[in-house]
Amino acid sequence: IAALAAAADRTGWCPIDAATFASKLLPDVHVIGDACLGGGIPKSAGAAQAQGKACAAVVVRDLTGRSSEPPPLTGICYSLVAPNTAFSLSGVYQPKGDLFAEVEGGRTSSLDAPRSARAAEADAATAWFKALTYDAFG
Repeated sequence: IAALAAAADRTGWCPIDAATFASKLLPDVHVIGDACLGGGIPKSAGAAQAQGKACAAVVVRDLTGRSSEPPPLTGICYSLVAPNTAFSLSGVYQPKGDLFAEVEGGRTSSLDAPRSARAAEADAATAWFKALTYDAFG
């Protein structure tokens, strides 16, 4: 779809202004999530949700004429590998030029964490999924 709309470049991704999500190729078009050429920000549901909210704030700012700074974007990815066992990776990202770069504050699950920590991450993954789904679909 992005290629048909001429929003994608030769890489197959849509280049954007990372501060506003504005397409570099199409005026009045904003691109978020997996389609955008994002740099260090992962292509994950959590990152796309953060991008969607930040992009919506930019559009509101542009429509109302209010000034605002783009917030740092946060993203978390959970991997459920067995019942009651999960790993996670989280990060904080900010625009750096036309891409997103990870800033301090990210976290990766410890490989040698006890079972109780893995179970807690599985519970967090389930809660995160429920919250994300509710936020997106009601």
